[in-house]
Amino acid sequence: MEGNIVVKEVNILVTAEDIQDRRDQVLSRYTQFRADAKLKRDKLEESRHFLYFKRDADELESWIHEKLQVASDESYKDPTNLQAKIQKNQAFEAEVADHSNAIVKLDNTGSEMIARQHFASDIIRQKLDELHRLWELLLSRLAQLDC
Repeated sequence: MEGNIVVKEVNILVTAEDIQDRRDQVLSRYTQFRADAKLKRDKLEESRHFLYFKRDADELESWIHEKLQVASDESYKDPTNLQAKIQKNQAFEAEVADHSNAIVKLDNTGSEMIARQHFASDIIRQKLDELHRLWELLLSRLAQLDC
């Protein structure tokens, strides 16, 4: 037994009105197709922006964790080789200062995305809050090193 073949009835367009109706149907479907494609493209663009934001935020978070480990090192209390430690501390402070623009940039990007009601606004807000918490912790540890 062979598969059932469905025969579709073919409408033969005879009158100008039939042709115009068919044209309107095709144009209507095409317009809907373009609108759906634009929505998908916009959603993909939002996803791309979110992934860039997340990548940058994860890199900064990783960098902060690395620097928190350095700042938590208790060897700075040892009075030997004080000049080298002062230079190391100054270099560390300069590196942290250089990265301060990264958190500002992420803040601006995340705030723009939230203002545009990005689909991941809650995740973006949480990530920014966590980055600010870690950044403040790093700055407080850095201040402790200066004392």
